[in-house]
Amino acid sequence: QDMATQEDTQEGDAKAQLLAEELEKEGLDAGYWLPKVTQILGIECREALQHLEYKDYFKLECEVRHSWEKKALQKLLKIIDEKTITKEMQEHLEKTKQRQEVAKQALKDLTEMLNSHSHSQDAVREKAETLWQAMEIPKEFWPSPKKPLADMLESIKKQLEQQELSAGKRENIPDTEVLRRASGGLALQGIYRSSRPEDVLAKREQLLRVPEGFQLSGLEQGSLLERKEFSSSTAEYTFTKSMEQLGFSMSISAKASFWRILLRGSIDHSSSSQSQDTHQSHSEQSYFCTTMYQYIPLASCYFPTHQLLLSDAALKELQDIEQLLSLTQEDKTVLLDRCERFFSRFGSHINQGPLHFGGIFWWKAWTEGFQ
Repeated sequence: QDMATQEDTQEGDAKAQLLAEELEKEGLDAGYWLPKVTQILGIECREALQHLEYKDYFKLECEVRHSWEKKALQKLLKIIDEKTITKEMQEHLEKTKQRQEVAKQALKDLTEMLNSHSHSQDAVREKAETLWQAMEIPKEFWPSPKKPLADMLESIKKQLEQQELSAGKRENIPDTEVLRRASGGLALQGIYRSSRPEDVLAKREQLLRVPEGFQLSGLEQGSLLERKEFSSSTAEYTFTKSMEQLGFSMSISAKASFWRILLRGSIDHSSSSQSQDTHQSHSEQSYFCTTMYQYIPLASCYFPTHQLLLSDAALKELQDIEQLLSLTQEDKTVLLDRCERFFSRFGSHINQGPLHFGGIFWWKAWTEGFQ
């Protein structure tokens, strides 16, 4: 037994040594990161690194001591880098433009063929199919051969013009406008950190001004496809709301422990209330939801501390409170009420980043009222 134990120890030490070498290849301090990787992710050998995903990286992100360590960890876990994603986006944009050109030419040819009345029905149909393919219309939705094509040409022309206009707008929107408009300016809004869980998820007014010379940067995350299941409508709503209001990173990152505790408290409290109501009404109805979401970031930004500036409305409100403070000598009730209104209106904290811009596509299926 002693010999077997000794062999297991030696084997474990050898695996740890190989894992430490992988860390050091990326310039990471093995003495610091080896215990983190082992304890947080449960990794004991370097072969396991290839199976890790973004959600595993997020668990390590809060342990980073220097900004360059993020890149090193991403490379260690073989996270796709921003150059690759940017290249893919450019290729996708080029293909979209090519399809639009093919569609425009096919539409022009089809219009001329229908006006000349000198082409066979087969030739006209073949050109129409070229148009449907270029517009990426699934075959099952192609118009019936019996349906007059002339009636659809004007509608198709408008669709192509709208697609071309939308593509042009996407390319020309300044970074400052993306920051100002994305999710209704969510990045510039405050978050209210209070003892009440519902305060975290409430929408606030703009707390920050757009930083001067603001520019979007590359990605620090990649896309993710994940599935979750809920047996409570409150839990499902809270999860979805936290993704919308706090963003993907803060919702699942280890950095978000405070928010998760609050949100979990909200879910537990609501579930408890639901259980009590259910018991009182002698109802046996249930709820189940399965949801799959695809998170697709396209750009990111970070707000350095020296660039943080309050919005005009938030600054004026604070100046008014400061003036009230100088006038109020004894009764502080009015002042406290004014401070509470400020937090309720603008929030108490901001997310410095990294903030990611992109989208989350949701697929949901649910049922309720069953026993």
